[in-house]
Formats: sequence, C-alpha cells, structure tokens
Amino acid sequence: MTAFFIPGLAGTGQATEEAYEQMRDGVEADTGLRPCGRRILQLWSRRGGVDCLTEVGRPDPVTGGTVLAIFDVGPHQPFVVRAVAADGGICEVLSSHAYSVTEFEP
Repeated sequence: MTAFFIPGLAGTGQATEEAYEQMRDGVEADTGLRPCGRRILQLWSRRGGVDCLTEVGRPDPVTGGTVLAIFDVGPHQPFVVRAVAADGGICEVLSSHAYSVTEFEP
C-alpha cells in the first residue's frame, strides 16, 4: 500500500493536509457536492469511451495532466479528478461507475 501524498508537496505533514482540504473545498465549490474523506490512489473506470487507470502522481490518461487527487462525492455520485496541466488546473467530473478503487493506506 502507498502512503497518502499530493504530487509536488514534500512529506505528509500539515501543508499536505491543508492542500488536500483546499482541493476538497474547490471540488465542493465546482460541483455543489462535498467529497467524502476517502483518499483514493487509483481509479479504474471508463472515461471517454476507453477503460483506463487514473492514478495520483501519474499523467492523467485522458487529459495528460498530473493527477493531484481523486475524490469520491458519495454513493451513486460521480468521482472527481483534480489534475494540473501546462495550461492550468483541471477538475473533471466522472461517472459514478468504477470497476475498482484503490485507496491510500490509512
């Protein structure tokens, strides 16, 4: 299992927690839905008509930007991918259907 991290931030301290909370707040502002506290490392799902694995710290398979976080906004609700690319931030709302979800270690 992998310890929780945000790409580009060193360690797992207070700065990481604050950055994560700011991203959660941003998702809520963008979607009107508050993400649950579940910390997702990988999401295996269908995006843009293609089955793909989206993973924190890796290039997004659809947009190419580095995945910063994957949020779960609750049962029967969509997942949200927050990524960063050369042209700015990306917040993509995905289908609520996922083949599998891997969480960071607790």
